[in-house]
Amino acid sequence: METIHLKKAIQPELTIAQWFKNVYYAVKSTAVGMGITFKYVWARPVVTIEYPEVREELPANSRSRLYNDAENCISCLQCAVSCPVDCIYIAAVKRPTDAPKIKTKDGTPIRLDLKQYTIDTALCMYCGLCTTVCPTECLTHTTDYEYASYTLASMKYDYLAPDIRAWRTRIVKS
Repeated sequence: METIHLKKAIQPELTIAQWFKNVYYAVKSTAVGMGITFKYVWARPVVTIEYPEVREELPANSRSRLYNDAENCISCLQCAVSCPVDCIYIAAVKRPTDAPKIKTKDGTPIRLDLKQYTIDTALCMYCGLCTTVCPTECLTHTTDYEYASYTLASMKYDYLAPDIRAWRTRIVKS
């Protein structure tokens, strides 16, 4: 039987001059790239924020943690109705007729006693629809962005709980 020898792929021989030329272009392109990198490292001011020692200041119109000032909530349910993901849970009962008349800070009469106001922030998509329909403007987005949690259950905030009401002193500015 006759054996067939396959031809080797022909590759041009690399000359010494071509090798030095390739090394030169490699060093040159690396030097140009490093020059651009060093220009950004040494010629520009540092913009890194040393979190958590230095906290970034968010714009006033940012949509972070929701806060409901329950003292000014009239239990109108508009926020719950406008929520596209149904993450707001409200329960209210009619105030007794002999109960003293109370009003919100803007003078709106409160006719219902708020029994439950809970927002599940694990479901919330922070669209802001609930804040825009609130007639007393008691539901607002804050600039507080540090509220990570390990469990889904701890992402439900009951705004009638004493620890959540304590947020009022640092969130409400009036």
